[in-house]
Amino acid sequence: MIPASITNAANSKPEDLFKKKFPKEKISVSKSGDLNNDKKAEHFILAESGNFYFINTKGAIELITTGIISDEDFASPTIQIFSVTKTEKHVAVAYEYFPSNTRMEVFRLKKASLESVLDIMGDQGVTINKKGQVTQLWKKYNNEGWSLAAAVYTWNSKTATYKGSGQLP
Repeated sequence: MIPASITNAANSKPEDLFKKKFPKEKISVSKSGDLNNDKKAEHFILAESGNFYFINTKGAIELITTGIISDEDFASPTIQIFSVTKTEKHVAVAYEYFPSNTRMEVFRLKKASLESVLDIMGDQGVTINKKGQVTQLWKKYNNEGWSLAAAVYTWNSKTATYKGSGQLP
């Protein structure tokens, strides 16, 4: 983690902390949300370079992953925050690339950092519903070409993993 060099990080805007620490990075997407129900928001920044950063409640900035860049003519990468239980939320980053693929990586807060808990690619898309289930649409190839298949991933808080059901790739 890279500690913020501002004395009162709790009262500073996450974007300002980020710009001060990484003046050459340009913010593409910035989102905030309380992942662990402690009434304090965590912050997430996706830079135009494809770097995904996490800013904790104390203002420490951590590079989580790189390469989050959509191909030209596709929608810009997104950050989504969604509930998986009454007391826990996850954050997902998604981007699209040729020919028609969507890649999504889902993270959970663990020991003041983010841990990757799901990393999937959908030939025909990846979505998150209101219940926090992640649906992966993919091409199941057969002799006639392909048919659309769907896998659904649901968070299991006892095992701290996503469990897949439906047609898994």
